[in-house]
Amino acid sequence: MDTGLINSISAGSSTTTTKTPTKELDKDAFMMLLVAQLQHQDPTQAQDSNAMMQQMTSFSSLEQMQNTNKLLEGIQLQNQGLFQAQSSSLVGKRIRVTSSGFDLKEGKATMGVDLASDAIVSISIKDAAGKVVTTLDKGSMSAGSHMLDWDGRDAQGNKLADGAYTVEINAKDSTGKTVSAAPSAYMTVTSVLFANGTVFIQAGGRRFTLTDVNEISA
Repeated sequence: MDTGLINSISAGSSTTTTKTPTKELDKDAFMMLLVAQLQHQDPTQAQDSNAMMQQMTSFSSLEQMQNTNKLLEGIQLQNQGLFQAQSSSLVGKRIRVTSSGFDLKEGKATMGVDLASDAIVSISIKDAAGKVVTTLDKGSMSAGSHMLDWDGRDAQGNKLADGAYTVEINAKDSTGKTVSAAPSAYMTVTSVLFANGTVFIQAGGRRFTLTDVNEISA
């Protein structure tokens, strides 16, 4: 058997830079194993041609899979860039997000309530210190999304200062059983942040993910 080609490959591979050990078998490691197998085979029992063909086919398949992985990684990075570019267009947009916090501005505020089913609803509004300043008894409300206005006055009718407030929703059905209720608020997007492949929206001095956004308007 002519071992000139094998010796040539072996000599060429001995001059390459030593790689850091890895648990993954790439195409270069596969070729080195194949060359080593041919070098150390018994001359009286040459490598079976069918087995040789199967190994070369496996090598070709491995190379194709690695090239495909690189292509998919490139497409993923490209899509991520496009997604980030699209997300940046949210800056300046008015959004409705799932949040118990909202801002009172010029003595006015709007808050949202999403009910899982019909319920009798009361809403406690708290100031930045967590103190309940007033309670809004809304009575019976149907299932779904509702937007409610608040005039910025406390339980005694005094006008409160603008700033950050929070809501706590108490919703019960006709039998007194608690009904699932989620608060929401309208805010204006001031910036869009990107971290570890996740898009974060900055609005109302708070940070949200896209899953928190229920509505987007101009």
